[in-house]
Amino acid sequence: MKARVVVGAIGIGLLGVSGGGTAVAAQGASVRYCGADPASGLAVFAGKGATCGVAMRVAAACTKVWHGAPTGARVRAAGVVWKCGERRGDPDPYQACVEAKGGGRVVTLFS
Repeated sequence: MKARVVVGAIGIGLLGVSGGGTAVAAQGASVRYCGADPASGLAVFAGKGATCGVAMRVAAACTKVWHGAPTGARVRAAGVVWKCGERRGDPDPYQACVEAKGGGRVVTLFS
């Protein structure tokens, strides 16, 4: 239930990702639960413009390189570069990845 509340907030807010890029998740954007990332166990959600297949590939790439770096990480998945970073949630932080070239696709990972 906690994830639904946080996902709702993402649907109407801004996702700022370190490295200069900001993706806006439009109000009412559909957010779909895709499953758990096998490596981290985090719940993976496909946001605006992302399919579950893409979201799972982004999650796998992110968890492979993520070590809690304050500047986030850049990963390549589904043929493009994604900027991923930890975001402040209420009450728990979460990972957010946005397409680096500004395509608007968003992937989120929650504990």
